[in-house]
Amino acid sequence: MDKILNENNIKLSVITESKKNLHGTKETKHYMLIYSGVDRHTKGQSGVMIWIHKSISNKIAHYKFWNDKAIEGRLKTKRGHLTILGVYALTEGRDELNEEFYETLHKILDKVNKKDYIMLIGDMNATVRNNIVSNMVGTNGEAILMATVEH
Repeated sequence: MDKILNENNIKLSVITESKKNLHGTKETKHYMLIYSGVDRHTKGQSGVMIWIHKSISNKIAHYKFWNDKAIEGRLKTKRGHLTILGVYALTEGRDELNEEFYETLHKILDKVNKKDYIMLIGDMNATVRNNIVSNMVGTNGEAILMATVEH
């Protein structure tokens, strides 16, 4: 992954379903990884990673592990701060877990500095009823749209 991202000059990426356990940071040849997964007693599933190229890793102001489906990174930019939210929404049909995911997403968005630029990146598993919305698939689309519109 390190080689592919670097060869394509990608400075920032979010990877979902990383299936890593626990949370932490790791350095590769070209990137700083910030990852959040399930506890050590659970078989690796879900998980989110933010890959930040080492050329901009000195811009990291902070990061936070919310859970195995959400991670936050904040970078200093020339125009303020950029908050990156890496998320992995569950597929449709798991209402209780989806509700918990969106409650967490709202909680995270409420805590983001209102002056920050925000990038919400990940696997949203989203569609909006029968409407075609560019770059969205699945039935979680309405919840994602509502969360972003409200914040």
